Amino acid sequence: MRGKARKSAGRRILDAGTGEEQETESGKKERTPMIPSALAIIIIILVLIAIPAGILLVYTFVLKEKPVTIEELHAKNMRGRLSPEEGYLYNGFSVVKANGMWWTQVQHKDTDQIYNLQFHYGPRDVGNISITGDVDQFRALNSTYITFDPTEKSLAYTALSSAELSINLGQVLNVRPIAACTKNETAVCKVTPIITCASERATISIEVAGAPAVKREGACIRIQGNGTDLLRSTDRLLLAWVGVMK
Repeated sequence: MRGKARKSAGRRILDAGTGEEQETESGKKERTPMIPSALAIIIIILVLIAIPAGILLVYTFVLKEKPVTIEELHAKNMRGRLSPEEGYLYNGFSVVKANGMWWTQVQHKDTDQIYNLQFHYGPRDVGNISITGDVDQFRALNSTYITFDPTEKSLAYTALSSAELSINLGQVLNVRPIAACTKNETAVCKVTPIITCASERATISIEVAGAPAVKREGACIRIQGNGTDLLRSTDRLLLAWVGVMK
């Protein structure tokens, strides 16, 4: 029988947690990869963040064009550098599109000040809407009522039309808009004048109707339309008042 068995060589490996070297069964020293440290993980995350961030910076400051002003758009339009969807000339006026709205420049009737006016629709979009009667006399008024029916089911487009009318009347035409209702049916209408086209006062009546139209009847202008057509009729009248359309 042989003497004492030889003590088997201990296996030495690199401990994953401590990084210390351990002996292998063959007695050879081996080193196994260390688990990435917290610092390495942070570096990887930073690299992953930096790459898309760098691409974004290049796009923002190098590739992407700087935003242009309304004046710059008009200048490009006058030089014929815009597509028909971006801008066009109409009766000598520059009409450009920005932020989903159509813009044109007009001069105040009593001063030399130039205004950038915005509309939901441009003149090409409202050319098929007729204007009946003389509406130009309203441009010389000091004030006018803007009235509507408060019992209509949907007043969203009525509100937009009223706002667009009021802003342009006061800003460009020096006509003070006075809010009114056709019926005393709501809390708001209880504290505003009740005015209709039969009141024989200067009145603009915003009416939900089937076909878009603008009609002058006595001392009243009826703006008619349903949904977006109500806005189209409103812009048709305003574009006529500021001289872009006839």
